[in-house]
Amino acid sequence: MAAGQQVFMRACHQCHPRGEAGLGPALNNKYVPAFLIRTQVRLGLGAMPAFPESALSAEELDAVVRYIQFMQYQVPAPPG
Repeated sequence: MAAGQQVFMRACHQCHPRGEAGLGPALNNKYVPAFLIRTQVRLGLGAMPAFPESALSAEELDAVVRYIQFMQYQVPAPPG
């Protein structure tokens, strides 16, 4: 998790502070499959910039995907 958190802080935190909504949408309030996170990061759909492998290695992408999914599981389920 530490490696993913480091990548997140360097590449994602400015738009998704602590995984919450900022310039970009919240990442920690809903489950998103790993393949969709990878696609969004690599292609940069919408307002999000693309992060090609020259900017974010495959290993860094794997680490940040694991970290984002960890954050997604930390959100408490709604009551009921």
